[in-house]
Parts: sequence; C-alpha cells; structure tokens
Amino acid sequence: MRYHTFDLTVSATGAPHDYLLAAQTSGLGETHEPIKTQIDASAAPLADLLAQLAYHKILSTGLQQLGKKLYETLFAGEINLLINRALGETMGRDDLGLRLRLRINPPELATLPWEYLYSPERRLFLAASVETPLSRYLNLPEPVRQLACPEQINLLVVMPQNSGLDIVAEREMLETIAAKLRGKMNIDFLEGSATSAAIREALRQQEYHILHYAGHGAFNVAQASKPADASAADKMSALHLSEEAFIYLDHAEKFTEPMSAEQFAHFFTDYPFTRLVFLNACHGATRSAQQALVGLAPQLVWRGVPAVVAMQNKIDNDDAILLATEFYAELCNTREGGQVEAAISRARKALLQEKPSSAAFGNPVLYLRAEDGRLWEAQKTELLKPPSEEKKPVLERWQTWVALVGGILAIIVGLLELPPKIDALFHKETAKPAEIVTSYLRVFVVDSTSGAPLADVSLRVEELPVDTVLTATTTSSGGFHFDKIPAPLNSRARVYATKEGYRGKNEYTSLPGPLRFELEKIK
Repeated sequence: MRYHTFDLTVSATGAPHDYLLAAQTSGLGETHEPIKTQIDASAAPLADLLAQLAYHKILSTGLQQLGKKLYETLFAGEINLLINRALGETMGRDDLGLRLRLRINPPELATLPWEYLYSPERRLFLAASVETPLSRYLNLPEPVRQLACPEQINLLVVMPQNSGLDIVAEREMLETIAAKLRGKMNIDFLEGSATSAAIREALRQQEYHILHYAGHGAFNVAQASKPADASAADKMSALHLSEEAFIYLDHAEKFTEPMSAEQFAHFFTDYPFTRLVFLNACHGATRSAQQALVGLAPQLVWRGVPAVVAMQNKIDNDDAILLATEFYAELCNTREGGQVEAAISRARKALLQEKPSSAAFGNPVLYLRAEDGRLWEAQKTELLKPPSEEKKPVLERWQTWVALVGGILAIIVGLLELPPKIDALFHKETAKPAEIVTSYLRVFVVDSTSGAPLADVSLRVEELPVDTVLTATTTSSGGFHFDKIPAPLNSRARVYATKEGYRGKNEYTSLPGPLRFELEKIK
C-alpha cells in the first residue's frame, strides 16, 4: 500500500501546559502554521481516564472516551480540518492510506498513550487500521542506511532463562511462523545463557535483520542523594540523572544482569543489518517525563535502528504471543514486505478483534525513523502455488496452437525464400511483450560544510531508459524516495539537485541508489 504522510509536531513554548501544534501533509501539498494550545494531562477528565488505563480498570467505552479526548487534544481547530481533508482523500481507496507520524518533542507529552487516538467522525481507533498507521517518529540527522530485500530474513531471539516467562510457548509461536513462511524467515534462538557476551558473539557470526527480546524490562526513577540544603534545581537535576530504562539478561555468576538502555543500544552501533528490534518486555516504550530519549526504545532508534516495537505498559503473555504472531506474519509475508507500519497496524487490529474490551491493542508503540516506513526493499514474498489440474488442458491447447503457427510460418519462409525478412517477422509476432518493471531511487542532500540535511531542494531525474522525467523536493530529513520508477534495477539515470543559495549539482547513478549530494553554499 502507498501512503501519504500526515506529520504532526508538538513543541513546548516554555509556559506551563502551553504548546505549539504544527501539521504538514506530504503528498497532498498542504501545511498549516503552528497554533497554540493547552494540554494538561493532570486535569480531568483526561487524568481520570489515564488513571483507569494505568490500573487496568478501563472499559471499552472508556477507551473510546480516552481516545476521543487525546484526538481532540492534538487535532484542534484548523488542524482538525486538515486531517479530515487528508483522510477524505485517502480512506476508502484500496491502494492508498494516510500514515500519521507524531513528533512529540516535550518529554512530558511523549509519555501519553497516543496509540489510543480515536476519530469520533469515523468511529475508528486510527492506530488499529492499516489505512491510518501511527508511529512515533524521531527525525534524526543521520539518514537510515538502505538495505535490499534479503532473500531470507534472519531473526535472533534473545530469551533469558530466568525471565519467568512462558518461553516454551513463545518459542513454539515463532517456530510456527517460520514454518508458515517456508524458508522466508530463519530464526536462531539465544536461550539458556542469554548473556551480553553471547549476544555480541551472535551478532558477530550472522547478519540479523530483526532482534526479538522476550524478557523483563523496567523503568526506574530513584532520587539521588543530595545535601539537605541543596537547591531545588540541583535536586531536580539529580532526579533527571537517576532515570533509566533496563532490560534483564542472564549472567554467568549471578541470577540476572540488568542492562541499561544505553548499554543495550550499543549492540547496534555501526551494525546496519538490524532493521527492527521487537521488545516483548514490559515498559520497553516507557519514556522519561522530564528528559527526551531517556528510555529503551528511543535509545535504540538514536543508535541507528530504523524501527523499534516496544510495550508502554505490562502485557499479558497471551496478548504478547498474539501480537508477535500477527506482526511477523504481516511483516514478512505480504506483497510489500518490510512495511512495518502496516504490519503493526494489522497486529493491533487483531488484538482489538480478539479482545474488544481490552486495552492491549494500544500497548505496542512503534518508534520509527525510516522515512518511507520500509525496513527493506519491497518484494513479493507470496509462495508459488503448484498449477491446478484445470490448467493442463489449456496448456496443451496452447502448445498445439504454437506448433501449428510454427509450421505455417516455415512454409511461408520456404515459398518466398526471404529468410531474413520472414525471420524478423517471426520474432516480431511471437516475441513476448516486455514486462513492465519498476524500481525506486532514494536521494539525500546535505550541506557540504555542516553535514545538516537540506530541505526543499529541487530534484530532477532524467535520462531514464523510458521517456520519463521525475521531479520532487526533499523533505525535512533532506531526502526523497522516488517510488515505482518505470525502469529496471541497475538502470542509469541523471539526477539534478538545486536549491536557492547553493551551487547546483548533477550526477549519474544506478537505481536504486542511494545517491547523496553535498551542496556548497554560495558565499
């Protein structure tokens, strides 16, 4: 499925409970200037609904009320009109959807469960529909490294033996998924002694595209000791520094070993193969209410992982298994493999269908930094079906017809004694039409001095094998993804990049790239 993007950015103003909301729709060409609004999560009725959710006492009607309140909080005034226009353009079409990317900058708002956003006009939890997938987007300066679709997706499962979870059930679930995919996914289990050293060795021996952690996570806030006469600012600083997220691994000498979010994220530094980390652990998505990027999932994204799925609250084992089953089946066995947003949306929908009165569907959070939501190049992964018995007579008639036509042409060649022309005619009449193939191209543009991404750079693609000229402008991340170019992979194209105040450049590249421009500012 193709997606237009609805970016919603929330920024702090410095005043308590005052924020700026800014919206932009890529693909529909609309933007809206920031508007000021007030968001107070400690005020009723939002605070009461959040308390019910935290203590697992919220009913299905309460979930709708919570989702509606969160929706009204973000989509206010002109921004509500903008998203309704965008939804009207995309919903109801089989091939087009609207991805919602939340850029929640104030840490105190990033902790709210935005995955329960409920549209009252459409009576729909947005995150549970493949037409409106929702993610927490972290726009970091370093572009995501591209990865061609792997022939086999390698998944490393880390299962500490002392987690206390039903490891047997989770292993059986993952093995069942791998069996259904018939060779598309290879799963290696790191269990029994899932130590930090064992993880390093596993990553050294194999290129793993997904790491699945099944264990316990925690988010600790402990008041650091300070003198009694310390200032309020010093005490608050100590509190900030003591916040940390953890997961638990096995240890050679101790029962378990807590590993901080930063330590865990270092596994993936300079390791471009891992496209996704799935944290089947409680509080994997919990973030600090005071500091941005304090938390397990955001730390992983910061270290270069393109996508992280994590839980923002405790999750039952049955819910976790159902979520993972649906998620991996969709991610690896769809016509557009690697669309992580669509996969998590369908998994949420399955949870909502199976347990309509449960809040489990909003528990998983998708942190994303891949611009187009793809973890690898899309490729068909459906299994080939053996030809049915009904098709055999048709095949036999086709063979008879080909033989008859071949005989007639041979007679004509002999009678006219014009072998070259008849041969040309033969090839012209029997040649198969050229298959229409498509490719893509990713272009990134940065400032040559600072290395910062450049937005609004005019891009022009020419000299493709077909008579096509493509134009676009880079996004805020300095990149653009040209999708479904009518040309085969490895085709040559010439790309021009121009921006006012910079010296333009043009280069030849082979599809699918990526192509990186460094534009020099005109002095």
